[in-house]
Amino acid sequence: MDETTLRAPWPGLSGACDGIGRMDHQSEAAYIRSVCVEFLGEHLGSQLAALARPGFGLSPAGESRPAAGRSRLGGAALLDPETPWPYTDELPLSLYAVLDTDELAPWLGDELPVRPGLLNFFLDDFEDCRVIPADPASAVELRSPDDHAFATVPLHAKPGLSLPDMWWGGALEDLIEGFGLDPGPDLTSICDPEESVTSLFAGDDSPGGYYPGAIDVDQAFGWPLWIAPGDPLPDLRGEYTHLLHLSSNLGEWEFPKGGSLNFLIPRQALRDGDYSQAFVALDVG
Repeated sequence: MDETTLRAPWPGLSGACDGIGRMDHQSEAAYIRSVCVEFLGEHLGSQLAALARPGFGLSPAGESRPAAGRSRLGGAALLDPETPWPYTDELPLSLYAVLDTDELAPWLGDELPVRPGLLNFFLDDFEDCRVIPADPASAVELRSPDDHAFATVPLHAKPGLSLPDMWWGGALEDLIEGFGLDPGPDLTSICDPEESVTSLFAGDDSPGGYYPGAIDVDQAFGWPLWIAPGDPLPDLRGEYTHLLHLSSNLGEWEFPKGGSLNFLIPRQALRDGDYSQAFVALDVG
C-alpha cells in the first residue's frame, strides 16, 4: 500500500454516508450526555459522556442489513498483490475478518486518523495476531496456503456510540478510579458510588435508563467489551484504539470457555499506520 495513501487523514464527518452523518452523531452524543447527567449529575455525568467513542455493531448482512462494503468474516484475505500470507512458526495464520474502513470512516471521524482501506485480521492460537492493511483499489483475494478458511460471512455494520464497558457488578467508583474522573463534592447526594454501574443506569429505581456500553456482542471500534479486574487489557484511557471484538457467536470458531477477544492497537501506532503493534486480549467469559 502506498504510504501517502495510508497516512492521509480523513476529513471528518462532513455529511451523510448511507444515512450516517454529523447530525446523527451529535444527536446520539447529546442523548448519551442527557442520560449520564440524569443519573450522575452534571459534574460527573458530563465527564463520563465525554468518553463516548464511535463504533459499529457487527452482524451477518441480509436483505434489510446491507454489507458494509467488503467487510466480512472468514473466506479469502484481501491483500495488496505484493503482500504474502502471514506465518508464525512456519504455520499460516487464520483469517478471521476483513473490515472495509472506507465504509466506516465517516462515522468514526478522529477515531480513525489514517486511511488504511481494508484491514485484514489474522490470528493463531488466540495469541499471535496480524492486522494487515490493503489498498481497496488494488487488493486481490488470497486464500490460505493450507487451504483452510472459515466460511465467508458478509458483515453489516450498525453505527453507534459507546462508553467504557463495565463487567456485571462493576461499581461506579471503579469507573471513576479507572478513568481518572473527578466525582465532585455532591456525588453521594445523587447516587451511591459503591452501586454497580448497570444498576445505577438500569435498575429498579431508574426505569427507562440505560448504560450505553456495548454497541453489540460483536463490534468494530468503540470501547472493548467486558473489561474486568485482572483482564489482560492495558490502560485504555486514551492510549489505545479498539479495532475489533469477536465473540464465539458470530463465526465458525469457539474461543476458550465460550469467551471472546479484542484486537487493539496503540493510538500513536494507528496514527503512524504501524499495524505491526496490534495485539489481542482474550476474554474467557
